[in-house]
Amino acid sequence: MTHSLHRGIRTTFLPAGRERGFSMSEMVVVICILAVLSGIAVQSFGQFLGGSKDALAMSRQETLNQSLSRFAQQNYELRFDVMGHSVADELVVLRTLQYRDPNINRAQPGSPYVDPRYNPISSSDDSVHRLRWTGKLFELLKPGQSGTGILMNFEGTDFTTAFVFPPNFQMAGR
Repeated sequence: MTHSLHRGIRTTFLPAGRERGFSMSEMVVVICILAVLSGIAVQSFGQFLGGSKDALAMSRQETLNQSLSRFAQQNYELRFDVMGHSVADELVVLRTLQYRDPNINRAQPGSPYVDPRYNPISSSDDSVHRLRWTGKLFELLKPGQSGTGILMNFEGTDFTTAFVFPPNFQMAGR
């Protein structure tokens, strides 16, 4: 390799047959390293995603159970027996927490306790997260556990237009 200086600019001359750039073997080594790193990253991402779904489901469970507590402080403790293998009990409790009497003189203080736009569906699929009513609280059913409950939707499509209560709506419990 030789150097020359022409008008204050230093230039480098490479020996004949040698060009600048990467060789094919260098490129293959770099691609292999990137493949190994991406394999590790994808595996780690899958573990983080599962953990974040657990955290979101537990947060929704805690929100509903705190709403039950606030409802009990203002009104009465909401307890009733589980009706069986349907999601009817979960929806009755949820609608009670979402209800606000249109007559301002009869409306409970602090109501609604849960956003009326929350409109979940039921599921008994044991590969997803669900919330089940126990007669006193909501419990979280994680994937692998059997049972029917409110489906935890992590895409946010269970928040739609507010539920419209019929004029003769009766809240659960008492």
